[in-house]
Amino acid sequence: MSKIINKFNLIGKTAIVVGGSGLIGSQTVDTLIDAGCEVINVDLHNNKKKIKNYNFFKVNIQDERNIISFKKKFLKKYKKLNILINHAFYKGNPKKIIPNQKYFSSLDKYPSLEWNKTLSVNLNGMFFLTKHFINLLLKNRNSVILNTSSTYGKVAPNKNIYGNSGINSPIGYATTKSAVIGFTKYLATHYGDKGLRANILVPGGIKSPGQSKKFRKNYEKLTPLKRMANQNDYSAAILYLVSDASLYMTGTEFIIDGGWTSW
Repeated sequence: MSKIINKFNLIGKTAIVVGGSGLIGSQTVDTLIDAGCEVINVDLHNNKKKIKNYNFFKVNIQDERNIISFKKKFLKKYKKLNILINHAFYKGNPKKIIPNQKYFSSLDKYPSLEWNKTLSVNLNGMFFLTKHFINLLLKNRNSVILNTSSTYGKVAPNKNIYGNSGINSPIGYATTKSAVIGFTKYLATHYGDKGLRANILVPGGIKSPGQSKKFRKNYEKLTPLKRMANQNDYSAAILYLVSDASLYMTGTEFIIDGGWTSW
């Protein structure tokens, strides 16, 4: 058994977690540190105090120049990169859910600014980071990219759970989360022979501030496990996907949604 457990060990490895201050991201950072990994959080704000094996870089991932600048700073401090995790996504107001904000507009009224911002964060940011760090990952012959999609990258948002709450899952979110899957499968098939694995985390909805009781009830009613996810429900799976425990896995959509997409 000890030989199997050792496969989850990340001692000596270095990881960049993009969006490491978010709901899933903050748990990912803690999990990787617990496994012995050196973790760099790339986000717009830092929610961690000074802790061992952790560093934070404030980076606007929409701007390629920011990514280039970050890489230069990274290389001054770190010699290698083993793991790249992309959790970042745009959801309108970054601090809290605000009903009826422009981000939640219907398709016929959807502002081009919101559409472009969603694509810029969810796709361009992921592209820029992968473009500028992939050669560093390839030097190891055993590196991992983990990109985060959503159940709404697999199935259409169920409009019935939102009602007249002023909150929904808009067109840009579903579009970009579907694109994350295609982007990652491209990486898996084009770089697998170079020792790089690339997989997709497909999480279900997470219980978070700003959600109404009615929305949660509607969501949980349509989930076979009858609850929304907690923040730490994805941690063990993420550790599996970025560790040697999943050495023969690439191009895979790892769905963890309480059964949401099984209907």
